[in-house]
Amino acid sequence: MSVHLVKLAVGIETIDHLRERQKQRIADRKAAGDGPVLRILTRNTPRRGDELLEEGGSLYWVVKGRILVRQKIVAIEPATASDGTPRCAIHLDRKLVRVQSKRSRPFQGWRYLEPENAPSDLSAGAAAEREPPPEMAAELRELGLI
Repeated sequence: MSVHLVKLAVGIETIDHLRERQKQRIADRKAAGDGPVLRILTRNTPRRGDELLEEGGSLYWVVKGRILVRQKIVAIEPATASDGTPRCAIHLDRKLVRVQSKRSRPFQGWRYLEPENAPSDLSAGAAAEREPPPEMAAELRELGLI
């Protein structure tokens, strides 16, 4: 069993919006000559980085207050932000895997997610069937029905 990370997808409305934003970031990095790598920069380096990498950890994304999707973590390395400050780069697999929706409270940065608390993956068919349109999902959440 591997440990995972969970992170808020700030400013992201839907899983498709996350996918498009990541495609744009990959294109921007490619245009800058950095190669087509998908990574996020964080201020802190995970102390349990070895566990994340050796045991197949994932980064679970919180979209609009719910964990909805995950991506496998493929590397963790030191990096530098555009202003020269030291950062940690967490490299992600490009594939977004939908998971069973799970409520998450707001937090800053990222948090560890123990395997027993991680939502299960949805099959491709189940993901398409279970995910209502974003507007409907938002209204159902406001009503406390999902």
